[in-house]
Formats: sequence, structure tokens, C-alpha cells
Amino acid sequence: MKHLLLLILTVCGPTALALPADSDLPIQISADAGTVNETEGISTYSGNVTIDQGSMHISADEVEVIVADSEVIQITARTNKNSARLAHYEHQPEDTDSPVLAEARLITYMVQEERLHLSGQAMLKQMSDSFSGEQLYYDVNQGIVDLKSGDADGDRIQMVINPKQK
Repeated sequence: MKHLLLLILTVCGPTALALPADSDLPIQISADAGTVNETEGISTYSGNVTIDQGSMHISADEVEVIVADSEVIQITARTNKNSARLAHYEHQPEDTDSPVLAEARLITYMVQEERLHLSGQAMLKQMSDSFSGEQLYYDVNQGIVDLKSGDADGDRIQMVINPKQK
């Protein structure tokens, strides 16, 4: 377990989502329980999980980290079916004073592609703008948000886009 945790701490560093200095900081994982499968490259943490690295913060009922070729490929955060809370993700981009906040039942962060997929009551807040729908796809590098509504009648996406300050 210590070996994979060390591997995760080493290879998660180069993520570009957070402030540049964040990648030099250690990753801190806190949970009620954890299982690490070094052979498969998968670690699963459950019970009020928090992951922090500088300005990046993830919290959920369960988090799965997938490592391949000594690099973190994917982080998946989810809430239990009956949980009242949502999985939470935030980071501080270097070009703004406001953090990017995301919440959903399921958050999948593709580390190398720098993309977030949110599913189930998805919400993203970026500066004073907000986006919500059943599914939300966010390309961090390009700043592209793609929203989908649910299948039920009346399900709609919601956006609030504020004009730039003069």
C-alpha cells in the first residue's frame, strides 16, 4: 500500500489544473478506509474521502485513483446513492482569483487530458458564471463546457453568464 501511495504522490504532481506551485506539494488523502491494488494500479478510498494538493481539493463518499505506467490516469469521485451530498472538486487556476468549483453525483477527472466529466446533478462555477445540467463535460485547457439535460420531461440545462467587468 505504501508503494502505490508513494507512486500516487509522485506522479500526481504534474497536474496543470491548479496553481503551478501546487504540483510541487504533496497530495494528502484522508478517508475512513482504503484498498490499494498495486498489480492493477487501482486504489479505492471510501468514507468521507478528501484529497488535497495545494489549491486542488476533492471530496466524496468514495474516490478511485487509476495509475498506469507510473502516472495517474484518472480520478473518479462519487457519492453513495442515498447520500444527500454531492462529490466536490475545486482548484485555483493561475489566471484568476476565483476557484473553479464543480459538484455532481459522479466526477471523473482525466488527468492527462485535463478534462472533467460530471454526471448527476452536475454543476460548474467558474468566476461569476455557472453551468448546470444532468451531464457536464469541461475541458480545462480550452475552457469549453458541454452540457446535457436529463431524459425526464422538463429537464433543462441552466447557465448564468455574466458580462466581463469593464
